[in-house]
Amino acid sequence: MKIFEKFIIFTVLAFVGFAVNLCTSDTVRAVPFISEETELTMGREADPQIIQQYGLYQDKKLQLYVNDVGQKLVSQLSDKVFQKYFFRVVNSSDINAFALPGGYIYITTGILATLNSEAELAGVLGHEIGHVIFHHGAKLMLRSIGAQILSLGGAIASPKNAGQWLMVSSAMFNQINLGYGREAELESDQQGMYNAMEAGYNPERMVHFLKNLRQNEIMTGQAYHGFQATHPDTKDRIIQADQFSSSLVRRAQGLQDKRDDYLRIIKGLPYNGKRHANDQRYFDEKYVDIYEVQAGDTFTKISEHELKDPQMDLEIAVLNGMKMDDPLKPGELIKIIRKGTYPGLQIVSMKKESDKATAEKPASMPEIPEITQIPAEDVLPTSPNRPR
Repeated sequence: MKIFEKFIIFTVLAFVGFAVNLCTSDTVRAVPFISEETELTMGREADPQIIQQYGLYQDKKLQLYVNDVGQKLVSQLSDKVFQKYFFRVVNSSDINAFALPGGYIYITTGILATLNSEAELAGVLGHEIGHVIFHHGAKLMLRSIGAQILSLGGAIASPKNAGQWLMVSSAMFNQINLGYGREAELESDQQGMYNAMEAGYNPERMVHFLKNLRQNEIMTGQAYHGFQATHPDTKDRIIQADQFSSSLVRRAQGLQDKRDDYLRIIKGLPYNGKRHANDQRYFDEKYVDIYEVQAGDTFTKISEHELKDPQMDLEIAVLNGMKMDDPLKPGELIKIIRKGTYPGLQIVSMKKESDKATAEKPASMPEIPEITQIPAEDVLPTSPNRPR
């Protein structure tokens, strides 16, 4: 299949969004006329194309960490809907996270660089889990091109339907790229915060992330799917998320942010690099480093003395979800951006499989090669999945 065709299929099926609503104890209803088996097939067949489009980020430590947080969230669901969930970190500087029907959830290195705690990560993953359990992608497809989907049924994976499925995917591109709509986004926002709270995370960190995301978009012009600073619903979305998270915090105790744990695990992430595997643009290589604040430090002083670039102060402040004049505490960890490639982490490129091998091999997550150049001090103790 041509690269362009694969890109169309990927973009349409990657129900990219950032949205979520409170998951009650009621059983989540399936989409009429679209079976869960069909949803599973849709996700399973699109998964290897997404991986080929972006490439998996080849840091086994980070992949396992994100999967651990994701599985911890899934373990709290009263109705998982699907038996298994798969969490992948893809190598893209886009600020994004998205989900496919059937439990396939993706998060980019770009959005990981903007997050500032494990609680924020939990909110984002919980949001995408919401899209899956509420069948937002399947519902959107049923409303838009129901006749074509129903005609394919459970035979989506059949080679003889490749042309028809490509037509369906192409027709859906613009609508899916615009997101799921206001109600679905609010539903998933609440689901992500509720799910995070149930797993022991502070849901207010999700609100902090939404506010910082809006500021980041104003500065860079890079919008997160379904979240635009100029959209008339954005302010209302943040207000509703703030109110909902406050109500959740009043109901729980001992909620955690886990900021330092998160910052240590993302040390070395590429920053503002390739958007996808075939991105041929030139860019200066940069990476996320972690800096321990010293007495008397300000963002301006850190930019001048540590980074040798005074103009980086505002960018570093926003990257840490802070304002330029926010006081920094000695011993506090913050993210900074250094030029070059992180010397302690080796990124291994994915090998493209031939069309024949892809056809013969069932869709699954490619094995992540062992990474050898991770400094011992950067490796955190393995945290077991902790179901309730």
